[in-house]
Amino acid sequence: MVYAYNSKIYLAEAVLNVKNLARQTAFYTQIIGLEIRTQTETEVILGAGGKDLVHLIQTNRKEAVKSSYGLYHMAILLPTREDLADVFKHIAELNYPFVGAADHGYSEALYLEDPEGNGIELYRDKPVADWDIREDGRIIGVTEELSAQEIYDMGRKVDPFVIVPDTRMGHIHLSVKDSHLATAFYQSVLDLSDKFTIPSASWIASGDYHHHLAVNEWGGKNLNKREAEFPGLAYYVVEVEKKEDLAAIAEKAKAHGAPVRWLSSNDFTFEDPDGIVTRVRKG
Repeated sequence: MVYAYNSKIYLAEAVLNVKNLARQTAFYTQIIGLEIRTQTETEVILGAGGKDLVHLIQTNRKEAVKSSYGLYHMAILLPTREDLADVFKHIAELNYPFVGAADHGYSEALYLEDPEGNGIELYRDKPVADWDIREDGRIIGVTEELSAQEIYDMGRKVDPFVIVPDTRMGHIHLSVKDSHLATAFYQSVLDLSDKFTIPSASWIASGDYHHHLAVNEWGGKNLNKREAEFPGLAYYVVEVEKKEDLAAIAEKAKAHGAPVRWLSSNDFTFEDPDGIVTRVRKG
């Protein structure tokens, strides 16, 4: 089996350390429309259509999310423009603030933050025929004004609001110290290709997608290296279809000097130079 867009990886979920589990749970259910899949006193797993998408873990650390490298945003992919319109209308009518919106050429996107400052992108992909795909395989992204009113007007009133079942995690965008070093590291370890790069950021993917991962150094050079229980990104999950791919990623991570920790025969983590943890498992 090959994942969508001839990709060898699938972005499964983002796992966040949170300071206020109840408030964060309320946000992801009431504002984003995810469903609670499992819940304990210290952890909540939320998702859509039987899939885990966002996993919240209570932490006692008090640092600000943006004081260390880690998550820039998690990007939740809606199946259609109409589905994006529904969630747009829902959030707008709750008067929850957006921090941005853009037409990226290959996608239409809305941006917001959860109450603790974790970035969230809600987006839909345009048909591939509309993407600016170059002969060398690069996919050029732009940042243009979103047709926000047009999309909002498409929105349907859904009550109670629940995000559509085919919603999934589309990509993860990381805040790093050095985007050149980070993109080289992830391209090598996860066997990704450069799709679009500027001096301070890079968008990389497996197969023919516009990006599964992005890295940027917009937070500056003086943030803290991520530690295990810092608020914000605990880790994100990448799935691969074959056990051989799992082993190959682990070996490449080790070759780069990245700490590798096997959790089971089908599941391990590796850590990048900024302390950001990726969990890789067989799907």
